Amino acid sequence: MKSMLQFIVAAACAVGLVACGGGDKTPVAVVVAQPDYKLTETKVGTGDLVAASGDTVTIKYNGFLYDSAASANGNRGAKVRSTYDANGTFTYTVGVGAAITRGYGPGWDLALVGMRAGGTRTAVLPANLALGAVAYPAETISGIAYPAIPANSPLVFDFEMVSIVKAVVIPSVPAPTTLVTTDVVIGTGAAATKGQTATVRYTGWLYDGTRDNRKGFKFDDNMGTTDAVLTTVLGSTDTVAGFNTGIIGMQVGGTRTVVIPSSLAYGANPPTTATKYGILIPANATLVFDITLVSIK
Repeated sequence: MKSMLQFIVAAACAVGLVACGGGDKTPVAVVVAQPDYKLTETKVGTGDLVAASGDTVTIKYNGFLYDSAASANGNRGAKVRSTYDANGTFTYTVGVGAAITRGYGPGWDLALVGMRAGGTRTAVLPANLALGAVAYPAETISGIAYPAIPANSPLVFDFEMVSIVKAVVIPSVPAPTTLVTTDVVIGTGAAATKGQTATVRYTGWLYDGTRDNRKGFKFDDNMGTTDAVLTTVLGSTDTVAGFNTGIIGMQVGGTRTVVIPSSLAYGANPPTTATKYGILIPANATLVFDITLVSIK
């Protein structure tokens, strides 16, 4: 909490991937000739639903290394991924990066949008839309041996859309302009008052009016077993104003959800460093906290 509410900076690092020569040679980045992105509709589906970002889709696919010399075969080289080989399918949510985490690449989100069930498409993906600079070793999946995928490899995918489940859209609720508190658990003992010192546990999220609980990206907490409790003087300026003001009236052991408008949070001048969870708090952001009162004195 203090790392964000009191502007203590967290360190970050970046890693670059290069191919290096021997001896004292200067490292040279791997350069691979890349094809243009190309999407071909090989069969138009007949389903009523059209895939869009946020929808959950189930697909089948074959994936190949791009081979510039194999134009007669649609530039398909060695097969490196397949659901057909294992007689299976793959399900993910379009547009939220799930395909990337499974080692497929952001080009899937481009290729699958607009498809209908029963349709097929072929996508030629340059490396920046495939796996980028990440290299994958040869592996055996469901008893099928696949070759390695070198870094910066363009890929070719044949997709078949099996089914589409449309996303549930929650109407956006505008952020409040005043402090909003909701007691989730009522504690015991005397209520906390202005001027007292409170120790608390908390979790903080960016406000998201499209979510039913209004909790968007989590940016900070002190809920871990090695995290220290936060101490704050109620009504002071040692945290953002809405945070310790939101504790006033709580009883020890109680938990409260506090929605803090931008005017009582960071306003137009949020921290310029990433939070504990790698989030940059935007200017004029509304914040949501779950706060548990540990003690008061």
